[in-house]
Amino acid sequence: MSRIRVVFSIGAMHGGGSERQLVLALRHLDRQKFEPFLYLVYRSGPLLNLVPEDVPITSFEERVTSSRIYLPGLMHSRRVKDFAAFLTEIKADVSYDRTFLMTLISAAGAQRVGVPNVSTIVTDPEIGFAPVAGKFQWFKRRILHRLYNNSSRVLAVSDGAQESAKRFYGIRADKIQTQRNGVDVELILEQSVKPVQNDWWTRPAQQGTSRLVRIVSAGRLNHEKGFHLLISAVDELRRRCPELELRVALLGEGPHRAKLEQQVIDLKLSDNVKLPGFQENAAAWYRSADLFVLPSLMEGMPNVLLEAMACGTPVISSNCHSGPAEILENGRLGELVAVNDVDALLKALLKCVQQPDAIRDTAIEARKCVESQWSIQAATRRLEVILQQAAQTKQRSSMY
Repeated sequence: MSRIRVVFSIGAMHGGGSERQLVLALRHLDRQKFEPFLYLVYRSGPLLNLVPEDVPITSFEERVTSSRIYLPGLMHSRRVKDFAAFLTEIKADVSYDRTFLMTLISAAGAQRVGVPNVSTIVTDPEIGFAPVAGKFQWFKRRILHRLYNNSSRVLAVSDGAQESAKRFYGIRADKIQTQRNGVDVELILEQSVKPVQNDWWTRPAQQGTSRLVRIVSAGRLNHEKGFHLLISAVDELRRRCPELELRVALLGEGPHRAKLEQQVIDLKLSDNVKLPGFQENAAAWYRSADLFVLPSLMEGMPNVLLEAMACGTPVISSNCHSGPAEILENGRLGELVAVNDVDALLKALLKCVQQPDAIRDTAIEARKCVESQWSIQAATRRLEVILQQAAQTKQRSSMY
């Protein structure tokens, strides 16, 4: 029996959670049953080198010559046309995409040539759609309503994201289900024991301080990730606890780097807060930290939170509309704080630095939970069933 040909697609391989989940799926997909391909809009991003060697990679920018003519919608039309052509060329059985921006291309192309598609919604659209959708948002929302309801299956990364998507896009209940992210615990633990190559982070505490506290956070450096809130909270924490030596690392890249760096300078936190950029060995930073903080204004199902928990690091997270509360079991496995609230974040930070033994016990429970309930192996097996069911719809339709 021939393997099912699946085309995975996303804009590029930057260091975000969706890209990481795509890499994990490609790594763990059963090669006896599936033959995976990767289609990108742009062949770029630091995670490209993590794609398995047996996965062919193609991109729109390599396949199609750029045009000097600008018309609204022309570039989008060309991308949809090329993706549809690619599916036909390789005789794809099913298409799988992540992020609504890629759904606009991939689902449209797949449905044009009769290839079943599975699309994943990675964040709460009632909050997360507007900041990234760009122009013509009402029109894109109408298109997504049609594409999602004509998909073989729509997946949401959390129960909260699923309920929001049904309301926002008008997705029928029988079309959508929750498919939570998975964590490659074995790989994370393997990476976590590697040394962090950063002298500022690893050097011993300075003389005259009672205790060194290392805090780490990670994600795309944009407004929605809320790093500005953490910086403000750390500024006040330094005032409240002058005996502590605080080192805060914000891992990642993004459009707000300059703004965050200026905030650090303005608050005279240059010795306390650093932005080391994207780190391939982020798990080593998590494991060597005393605390991981996720100050996001919105999330779908934050991978970085799961990865930090897998390292046994105590965590604080903003209680976004979807995601963190499901992971942290409403606060049993870590601190949950109000969204966009510096005072609430400060209160949680104070609790954690003042009660290190208690939060370590909680972190041990959190690690056990990730190992037993959030494995990438189990998540990939669930995805394989969904892809097989989608591929069968193509086989049945071809019989008539």
